[in-house]
Amino acid sequence: MHSYSYCPVCGSGLQTAEIENRLRKQCSSCSWIHYENPLPVAVAYTENPDGELLVVRRAHHPGYNEWALPGGFLESGETPQEGCLRELKEETSLDGRIERLIGAYHRESEMYGSLLVVAYKIVVANPTICLNHELFEADFYPFENIPEIRLVLHRNIIADARKQQA
Repeated sequence: MHSYSYCPVCGSGLQTAEIENRLRKQCSSCSWIHYENPLPVAVAYTENPDGELLVVRRAHHPGYNEWALPGGFLESGETPQEGCLRELKEETSLDGRIERLIGAYHRESEMYGSLLVVAYKIVVANPTICLNHELFEADFYPFENIPEIRLVLHRNIIADARKQQA
């Protein structure tokens, strides 16, 4: 995450101060405060009509060449639900409907800093996949045959979704 050294409003140098019981950077000239907020991310736990889980192998960082659930950053003006369905569509061409919220998670990313991740269970009627440039491969797998997912957050989302189904 980009950390400011100078005020984006007036250009003065920022100083560290305790504000609202946290250390934050603040402009001594105009009092602008640099709040370091998490970036919003949506993840799609996606099942086909047979109850198989969609797993993708990423072609970009973070998680290059790792098996994962589809997802990505929300864009300005869209709800987490809209962003989740958009990311699924962009990466796999799949149209789905949100069945339920699985959970909200916090994660620190070396590349992006603090992330707020919202995961939804998505159901697709037509499981025909067409990949975009962000993925090497993707397919639906029965739970006993899912490729190894080493991204801890994605493993946690899968475990939480499975618990909710039990």
